[in-house]
Parts: sequence; structure tokens; C-alpha cells
Amino acid sequence: MTIGSRDLAKAAGAAAKASTVARVRVEANTNAVAASSCDIAILAVPELPSAELLSSLAQGLKDKLVISPIVPIVFKDGIFSVSLSDDSATERVARALPASHIAGAFHTVPARRLAQLSEELAYDVLVTAESREVYEQAASVVSSIGKLRPFYAGPLTASRLVEAFTPALLNVSKLNKLRSPSIRLV
Repeated sequence: MTIGSRDLAKAAGAAAKASTVARVRVEANTNAVAASSCDIAILAVPELPSAELLSSLAQGLKDKLVISPIVPIVFKDGIFSVSLSDDSATERVARALPASHIAGAFHTVPARRLAQLSEELAYDVLVTAESREVYEQAASVVSSIGKLRPFYAGPLTASRLVEAFTPALLNVSKLNKLRSPSIRLV
């Protein structure tokens, strides 16, 4: 496992922390090297990467599974909402990386809980992908974590709906004093 960053020192700090939490060796490198050396990439970034950054990673991520958990959010008047109006972060990643296999996932899993490896996660994860084959690859990654259950939510255009769950859950958390709410399909 490798954590990439534009700033190698920042990647090294994150990798050291991840190594301690995961109890496995996590490497640190630049984004370009991490992209080239991985089999699967998860774009775990707080903001939508620029088209320029994604373009610089395109060759390294060619023919690889790339999972986008990204949700561009704004906070205005005490309420969270999605900042994109015409498409989703996952669709933008797909346009920037046309030779990669793109899936959207993990939008409703609280990051705070993912970082606590001792906690058993029993959430459902909606996964978007243009094909069942890409969904199956992403579902394998999802189901490898705790008791997360992947569900196919449709093509990448459905990411618009799935990504909107994140600010909705943040609002539920804030307005009802709940800690790290998620979803479970019943």
C-alpha cells in the first residue's frame, strides 16, 4: 500500500500514521509514483482534484480501478450541500481518466470510523460504475473492509444522487447530535 501526495513529507507523515493504525507497512511517494505502482487507486482527497492533477496521473492509472469517494461540499447558513450542480465528482474523475476503470464508493462511510480499525464497520456502501465488471472489482475492495456491504447503485450518472447522501448525513449528524451516521439498507 502506498500513500501519494504532491508533498513527499506530507505523504510520509500520512503513511507513518496509516502504518501504525493498520499495523502494516504503508509506503509514501509522490502521486505520480503511487499511481504508477498501484493496482487499485482510491482518490482519498478532501477536495475534487484539479483536471491538471488528474491528467498528470492518467498514464499511471491507465487500465486500473480508480475509486472516487470524493464529495465536494459547501457549508452555508448552517447546512451542508453538494457544491456541484451539473454532474458529480465521480463523473469528473471519469472524464479526466478515460482509460481507467472508475467507480464511486465510500461516500456514506464516515471517514472517522474508517480510520478506527478496531471498530467493526457494518454499513452499506452504494457503488456506482459503468459496468457490472467494474462494480464487481470495486465491490471486492468494499467488502474487504469490516462488514461493509456493497450494493450496485447504477452507472456513474447515479453518483450525483449517491454523493448527495454525504451532506444529508452530515446535516442529520449536526442537527440531531448524532455521531458518524451512515446507511444500512433493509
